[in-house]
Amino acid sequence: MREAHYDRALLARYRSAVRACAVMNLRQAARVVTGHFDEQLRPTGLRVTQLNLLMAIEVGAPPTITDLAEILAMDRTTLTRNLKLLRSRMLVDQSRIALTPKGRRAAADALPIWERAQAQITTTLGERRWEALLIELVAARASVKHRRG
Repeated sequence: MREAHYDRALLARYRSAVRACAVMNLRQAARVVTGHFDEQLRPTGLRVTQLNLLMAIEVGAPPTITDLAEILAMDRTTLTRNLKLLRSRMLVDQSRIALTPKGRRAAADALPIWERAQAQITTTLGERRWEALLIELVAARASVKHRRG
């Protein structure tokens, strides 16, 4: 039980912050959606973050660590750790940032599963709401990125 002298105004501010916090709401949504994709992708042996990295590598020509970190909004240390894991599975070339033939097959095999999982999200939200959400998420990232520098 809380002490009688606990600041009720401060408690109300905490409740408001918990309900409206951008970080908390975005992270909760990200965890739930990530879990949805990871569950769907389980048969492929890839997590959605790994598939995203494989696809980002494949569309770059050839990407650098800095390019990939920017594309994925990921710090270089985390990206390097993820690349090391994919290299250990022989999905990414050891000497450069490029998919191996095994990595290309893994990404190609996982893509239809990803597409179905993505369709479940967009169907549930509706195409217009999904597009509006994407626009707002891009704007949120840009506003924070702009302020950082």
